[in-house]
Amino acid sequence: MEKTKKYRFGLVLSGGGFRGAVHLGVLKALQESGIYPEIVAGTSAGSIAAAFYACGVNIDWFAKEVKCLKPWKVLDPAFPLATILAFLYRFWLSKPTALSKWPDGLFKGDKIEHWLDDLFTGKTFDELKIPLSVVSVDVESSETVVFCPQKNIPREGLRNTVFISDVPVSSAVRASISLPGIFVPKRIKSRKLVDGGVKNNVPVDVAFHQGAAKVVAVDLAKSKGKRKINSIIDVLMASVDIMGAEIDYCIHKDYPALYLYPEVQGIGYDDFYMIPELIKLGEEFAKRKMKKIEEYLNS
Repeated sequence: MEKTKKYRFGLVLSGGGFRGAVHLGVLKALQESGIYPEIVAGTSAGSIAAAFYACGVNIDWFAKEVKCLKPWKVLDPAFPLATILAFLYRFWLSKPTALSKWPDGLFKGDKIEHWLDDLFTGKTFDELKIPLSVVSVDVESSETVVFCPQKNIPREGLRNTVFISDVPVSSAVRASISLPGIFVPKRIKSRKLVDGGVKNNVPVDVAFHQGAAKVVAVDLAKSKGKRKINSIIDVLMASVDIMGAEIDYCIHKDYPALYLYPEVQGIGYDDFYMIPELIKLGEEFAKRKMKKIEEYLNS
């Protein structure tokens, strides 16, 4: 860990599917209380929220806009119905080449990347006033890939981690949300990138290595009760959460921070239409924890 502390307060946001809208509520409550993170980092859904903050996207405006947004407007199937039927036909005939033609994911991800690029006004990491780090994983090399401004690449590297700076924020976020099997992996600089939650769902280590003196981390993967599992996305996201929680436990021991755990267990990972309610839930949660946050930052 670097000895020099560049930033008084860093905020780290975990993955969690559409439940990541909770992070937007947390950010709103912090700003309304006059608390502004000086550096932010996020994985998967958390990278979207962190990018919203770093790029200056208005959360109230987004909460209104998303009510009119249809999910299929930002999703592009990786193959047409005819391809599915052809695959099933070839598989039925037991032809071994059938599986070799199967796409890397259900959705290409191009539409959501273009949508994000509009929201982030095409910004790259070095153009941001508030440093942002976005975490993904190279599925071919198993390396953690962190996108951040050039100035925030640590002098002392993290194990099995590479840093990239000269790409649009939207491309990095698109890589970080590439849930295996759902989105086609994102290709950046010859790397094949998938959801960062596979290796580092709560990247507090990244924030500390980049010079944050204190870190507040919002983790959506840990709360009481059973998970709501009603779809293939729920199964995949829950699997990533369970795996990530074990990895994060080891990271937490080495990087003490203030960890906050909003109660989201009764909410599905794919509850798109609950985004406005989830933003409100995050706002109310953060307000309840505000005294604890202030005491931690002032200690």
